[in-house]
Amino acid sequence: MAKPKSPLANFIAGVLLQLIVYGIIGYTWYIYTFRVCVTLLLQTSPTNVQLAGVLIAFASFFAIMALISYARIIAASPGYADQISSPSQLEADAGSTTTTRLPKFSYLPAFFDKRTMTQNDALASTIERPFLPALSVSSPAGTARFCDHCKCLKPSRTHHCSDCNRCVLKMDHHCPWVNNCVGHANYKFFFLFVMYTGLYGVWGLCSAAPLIILAVTEEQRDLDPQWIILLVFAFIFGLTVCGFAAAHFWYILQNRTTIEQLSTRADHIRVDLDPSGLQHEIVMAQMHERLWDIGKLDNWRAVMGHHPLSWFIPLYRGLGDGTIYPFNENSYHRIVEQAKQQSQSHAF
Repeated sequence: MAKPKSPLANFIAGVLLQLIVYGIIGYTWYIYTFRVCVTLLLQTSPTNVQLAGVLIAFASFFAIMALISYARIIAASPGYADQISSPSQLEADAGSTTTTRLPKFSYLPAFFDKRTMTQNDALASTIERPFLPALSVSSPAGTARFCDHCKCLKPSRTHHCSDCNRCVLKMDHHCPWVNNCVGHANYKFFFLFVMYTGLYGVWGLCSAAPLIILAVTEEQRDLDPQWIILLVFAFIFGLTVCGFAAAHFWYILQNRTTIEQLSTRADHIRVDLDPSGLQHEIVMAQMHERLWDIGKLDNWRAVMGHHPLSWFIPLYRGLGDGTIYPFNENSYHRIVEQAKQQSQSHAF
C-alpha cells in the first residue's frame, strides 16, 4: 500500500506554488508597465500617453481578474459529498423520499428544474404527474455508489480525490497550483482564471514584442534582460494557458469534465421503472456518450450562471448543488427503452 501523503507537505507545497503564481503575474505586470510601456513609450514622447494608458489598462485588467479568479479558486470549496455518520443513516439515504425506495440521487425529469439545476424530491411521492423512469449512476450491481474512505454515497459525476482524501462533486481534476480540487462549486473560477491568464499573456506578447523589437533594432537600445523574461512568460501564458482555456471552454459547452473526457470506462445506469425501487434494470452507457449534454447554452449557464453580466466575473458560482444532473434527452430515452426491453425479456 502506498504511503499516505503528508498533509503538512501538501500544504507547504501548495502555498509555495501559490506564491509562485502570484509572483509571476505581479512581476510580469511590473516589467510590462514600467520597463516596457513607461520606458519605451512615456519616456520617449509625450504623445504616447494615450497608447501607453490603453496598453497598461488592458494588461492591468487581465492581470487583476486573473488574480481575483485565482484567489476564488483557492478560497472556494469544490463541493464535497456528505459523509454518513451511522449505518442507520445509510439505510435512510437509500430512498429519496419516505414513500419511495428510489436511490437518493435519482434523476426524475418531471421534478427537475433546469433553470435552477435542482430537483424537488418532495414531489416524487405525489401522483399529480405521471411517473417517468428514474435514472442514476450506480455500481454494476445496481446499488448506490459508496466510498469506503469517505463513508459517503457518491452522487453522479462524483469522484474520490486521493490528494484531498475527499469525494468531490463533479470532480474535474486536482490542481496542485491551487492546492485544491476543481469541482462543481469552483469550476467557473478555474475557467475564468485560465481564460484571463491566457488573455494576459496574449496581450502582453502581442503588444510588448513590437515595442521591444523596435527599440532594439531602430532605436539601438541595449536589450533589457527583463524584456526577455516578459516575452518568455507571455509566450507560455499566451499559447499554453490559452490552449488550456480553449479546451475547458469546449468541455463546458459539452457538459463534460476532464475525468469524463479521459475515462476509459462506461457508466452503469440504474433505471427504476416504478417508484417502488423494486423494478429496476442496469444499462451500460455507451463509451464517451454525452450523458449530461443538455444543449450548449444550458450547459454554459449551468457552469457560468444565468445572467450574462456575471458570466465573466469571479463572484458567483454555477447552478445547482452538484448532486443531481439532468440526462441528455436522447440518452435518457435510449437508456429507458433498453431497460424496458431488458425487463420484458426477463418476464419470459
